[in-house]
Amino acid sequence: MSLISPLIIWQFVDGKAGHEQQSTGLIKALEKLYPVQSIKIDIRQHPVGVVDWILKRLPDYPLPHYIIGAGHRTHLALLAAKRITKAKTIVLMKPSLPISWFDYALIPEHDKPTPSPKVLVTHGVLNTIEPSTQQHANKGLMLLGGASKRHGWDEISLVKQMLLVLDATPHIQWQISTSRRTPEHTLLEVRNIAPHAKVWAANETPQGWVAQQLQQASQVWVTEDSISMIYESLTAGAQVGVFAVPRLHKDRITQAVDELANQEKLVLFEQWQHSQKMAHKQSFCEAQRAAQWLLEQEGLWLHATK
Repeated sequence: MSLISPLIIWQFVDGKAGHEQQSTGLIKALEKLYPVQSIKIDIRQHPVGVVDWILKRLPDYPLPHYIIGAGHRTHLALLAAKRITKAKTIVLMKPSLPISWFDYALIPEHDKPTPSPKVLVTHGVLNTIEPSTQQHANKGLMLLGGASKRHGWDEISLVKQMLLVLDATPHIQWQISTSRRTPEHTLLEVRNIAPHAKVWAANETPQGWVAQQLQQASQVWVTEDSISMIYESLTAGAQVGVFAVPRLHKDRITQAVDELANQEKLVLFEQWQHSQKMAHKQSFCEAQRAAQWLLEQEGLWLHATK
């Protein structure tokens, strides 16, 4: 049993799964290094705002050492809780308020944060995926997204890309999953071209299914619109390929995908079609790196469990 008192962490969540995944990933990584007691506070049910700031009023929980939040809606809550509890704040992603108002900020490199001793620049957003030690050479995963604010959807082109990959990898047992954004007709077309693969509609996969598959698949293909899935696949340590979908415009996210390709961390379909080679496995776990960095900043790394 550890004689070190646990760090009490308040985790502010705003109801968005992607935001919660980021802060949960950091907390899980911290738990592997140091005793932690985390308390999740949904600000939709327990809003914290200006009045609470003034009246120094907060939910009745053990006083925290750290307060973590991802998403703009958590920012005011973080600052209000900091003023009342004197705990240190950790904001994930580039905040809408000045970074100097927070104690620490973990910001993806594609947001181009201003260098600061209190800022850790991360490769993409944090997630809960852990590097896998049980991948199988004959198992593969394809993850399909859909139209988004920066990407269109070309079903004919996508199906052709998938068919070429399937034909080139007869030794791989493929699992294919759509998302809530994937058109129903695309699902039907994929089932038609991949009779030997297991094809799942988004509503057919149980919670945690993607994470489980990422622990087993040695090769993963993701449509470019699904940037979070790309980073999760890289974190698991798979060889990652990216299916092309139409870009509506270039921005920091599409530039991030291109940069990952330039760094040979993944392969774009056009590159693969030319070389028939996947990128080498490039496992990196940003949540783990962030957790270690925070403990080092706080002078707690020497007491961490290794």
